Amino acid sequence: MHPQLPLPFKLKEAFNFESFIATENQLVIKSLKDADEPFIFLWGDIGTGKSHLLQSACQRQSQLGGTASYLPAKELLGTSAKILEGLANLDLICIDDIDILCEKADWEEALFNLFNQIKQQTGRLIVSATVSPQHLQISLNDLQSRLNSGLPLNLAPLSDESTLQALQARAQKLGLELNRETANYLMTHFPRNLHTLWNLLNTLDKASLAAQRKLTIPFLKSTLSKSI
Repeated sequence: MHPQLPLPFKLKEAFNFESFIATENQLVIKSLKDADEPFIFLWGDIGTGKSHLLQSACQRQSQLGGTASYLPAKELLGTSAKILEGLANLDLICIDDIDILCEKADWEEALFNLFNQIKQQTGRLIVSATVSPQHLQISLNDLQSRLNSGLPLNLAPLSDESTLQALQARAQKLGLELNRETANYLMTHFPRNLHTLWNLLNTLDKASLAAQRKLTIPFLKSTLSKSI
């Protein structure tokens, strides 16, 4: 029996399909939910929501009574590649930012073995990267061919209107009132990727609570002046 592996990668409860603004990515969501799709390669720019979607897929798998594991490559690098051993028995494996693990011989071999084991077990594998599978820098040719064999899904960046809607929805969850004018200020003065905007909202949430102030443009300017 394989020993229990430490997998301290917890899912964010807020990262589910319902909270994802999918205006430009309806086909991506549909494919990720399709249990008959055994391997998906999801790629897109930083901040387009890849981590959100991979965690959403894991959440959904668990809700349906299955087993799933979310593996962020950034944190995997601090562990041994042997952490992937024995995971193929799960119904779904999601590996985030797989490009980080490429050109590292031990990880490439471990990924290749995991891919083959999942296929034998008829499980599902979803991976994400910032580049398409054809542009991955991989030393192991067999792994390259495996990663090119799945369904490639390009995650499109949100439009300005969708980004604004996502900002307002996130603010509402935090108990903040963010009107269009104030949201537009954030979008025109800071990078528009959701990771950056989410962090700004968290900063504003704490500052607003401490100062007992609403989110106005003057308050944003004073609170975020060091970030501009």
